[in-house]
Amino acid sequence: MFRSSLLVRRVAAAGSSSNGTAAFAPSIFAAAASSSSPAAAAAIDAIVVANFSTTSKVASSSIISSRVVSPSSSDPAFSSKLTNRYFSADACTELGSILQREINEEVEAAIEQSGAEGQLPPELAELQSTIAKKWTILEGITGIGGASSETGSGATVRLLRKKAGSKGAKIGIVFHCQDTEEDSKFDDEEMYDQEPQDEEDAEESAQAVRFGVVVSKGGKTVVMQCRCGYELNVDGVMVRDGDMESVLAQLAGGEGLHAALYQGPEFTELAEDLQTSFENYVKEECGVDEDVTAFISMYCDYREQEEYVSFMKTAVEILD
Repeated sequence: MFRSSLLVRRVAAAGSSSNGTAAFAPSIFAAAASSSSPAAAAAIDAIVVANFSTTSKVASSSIISSRVVSPSSSDPAFSSKLTNRYFSADACTELGSILQREINEEVEAAIEQSGAEGQLPPELAELQSTIAKKWTILEGITGIGGASSETGSGATVRLLRKKAGSKGAKIGIVFHCQDTEEDSKFDDEEMYDQEPQDEEDAEESAQAVRFGVVVSKGGKTVVMQCRCGYELNVDGVMVRDGDMESVLAQLAGGEGLHAALYQGPEFTELAEDLQTSFENYVKEECGVDEDVTAFISMYCDYREQEEYVSFMKTAVEILD
């Protein structure tokens, strides 16, 4: 009785630790408890051993089947996936190939638009000829875009008015090809009555270019921060020490609104007639008419594309 009861307890314990595979234990315990003969004990032992053997096999089978078997490296499907995922094209070659593809697409688009790479589109070229009669057009700022560069990055463009203002002041304009923003004028309800013909026109029309108009005299300069999109707007006015050339260089170098100097009054808080007078001064006295604002917008778009292609060509030379 003792031996059978002990064996039954051990088997029951083992079975209980094998995910409930000893469901037979209660009936055996009952039989063992009600029997005291050696023959009955032997019979119970036989049942226990048989059930334990079966239970162990089931448990072992369950454990084995629940294991995650890693695919063999000799498996063709596994080898193919491993090769495609980890040993595809070299990263440098892949990046270089994609960059070159983008370069080719941009160059093809430029040639289709203007007839040759790096050439102004006809409409912009004609407008530039008109602007050049009154303004000197300079790309880049000395020392910006390279220590030894004479003109610096072409992303920054300056327009120097050939004729001084009526009071003898020098007048200039500076803008950056990436200094654009969504034109808030298109938020007005009346603008929705004139929908652009397609999505591309809508995207272009909604872009406004920020630029600075500087007026210098006697070593002092007034900077009027402007924006041209649907119409010309003046967003701010500030005063700086220095002549026109030095202030234009400061603005091109990002020393405008971010300089640790007084940035001028909040323009929208000025009297309305004063705001209007500043805008009229920019248009009439400084000569920033519709041709100038159209040139700024169109040239900004053209120059940004040129700089983008130049960026990719330089990148592919370094990274590929």
